[in-house]
Amino acid sequence: MSRSLRSPFPYVPLGPTELHTEPGPTWERLLADIAAAQDEVLIENYILVDGEAADALIDALTEARDRGASIRLLIDGAGSYQMSTKLRQRLQDVGALHIYHPLRLSSLLFRFRSRFMMRTHRRLILVDRKVGWTGGIAFEDPWWFAADSPFRETMIRFCGPAVAQAHQAFESLWIGDAELEQRKQSPLQAGQVRVMAQRARQVNLLAHTLLARIGKAKKRIWIETAYFIPTRRLRRAFIHAAERGVDVRLLLPGPKLHDHPSVRFASRRYYAQLLRHGIRIYEFQPSFQHGKTAVFDDEFAIVGTPNLDRWSFLWNHEIALDFQDPLLTGQLIDNHRAGYLRSIEITRESWKARPLWSRFLEYFFGIFDKGM
Repeated sequence: MSRSLRSPFPYVPLGPTELHTEPGPTWERLLADIAAAQDEVLIENYILVDGEAADALIDALTEARDRGASIRLLIDGAGSYQMSTKLRQRLQDVGALHIYHPLRLSSLLFRFRSRFMMRTHRRLILVDRKVGWTGGIAFEDPWWFAADSPFRETMIRFCGPAVAQAHQAFESLWIGDAELEQRKQSPLQAGQVRVMAQRARQVNLLAHTLLARIGKAKKRIWIETAYFIPTRRLRRAFIHAAERGVDVRLLLPGPKLHDHPSVRFASRRYYAQLLRHGIRIYEFQPSFQHGKTAVFDDEFAIVGTPNLDRWSFLWNHEIALDFQDPLLTGQLIDNHRAGYLRSIEITRESWKARPLWSRFLEYFFGIFDKGM
């Protein structure tokens, strides 16, 4: 069996699962799960910095700790470099805190590839080995429901056997980048799910899965991502799918509240090629589109933390749920449709009419992403 069909975790039955796309209900449900913990709370996140979201998290963790639950937090050193000393102490007061690959001069100079560049970009919350959450939310106020125009986000709450897989993925980083054994993978069946725990600088399970799903899609490929720097192979897969009549759509960020405008301009250098082959591109307008989901036909979907860029494909630890379920996939399709209604569709005509300054910025920032 080929390496593309190997994975740390097999497909297992899909337990009770919920999609959450509205900021208020998402935070309320997530914090309630944490606060109600009886035995254990595990949190892995790229960003945890001072603000209302962090305060609410600490309140929930404190309630769980006071009930006797153990708390462990694995937070990335780059994404959370703005964490104050005060916040760090508050987190240490409620549980065990580990900063993954802190930003240090020694790492920059002597361990650039193995530590400085390698990051955990995962968003993972596990409660009592019974409930899991993943998606794009970070513990920072731009995601907080009380913020002005909170980021567009998708989170998935899951129970059942997949929680044990996510737990193992968390432990593998907590104990020091322990390897997860790659096993032969059986085909995905209806009502099944697996945790895709992508490891930095390893064979990219996410990319292989995306290419396989794109290659088999017959009706629909709808993808939303926050950062879009696709590889040549991925662009060719989109184009081949569109040429065989598949409805290929990309829901990407617009200019409002984008945290890395240079990446947005770099990603736009691919628009002309994709539009020329019939791929539809939407740019979300009300806030920053940060959701990371993919829908294939009417039953297959992926929800998690990876973007379609070199960081997720190469340097980041990522995590996602890969499942087959018509009901959940239908909910994702509805959410994509709602996103399109709040977006501007980029057409070939509007693209050709864009201003000169935009063309220059696309060319300039695109220089740094050539070769993908």
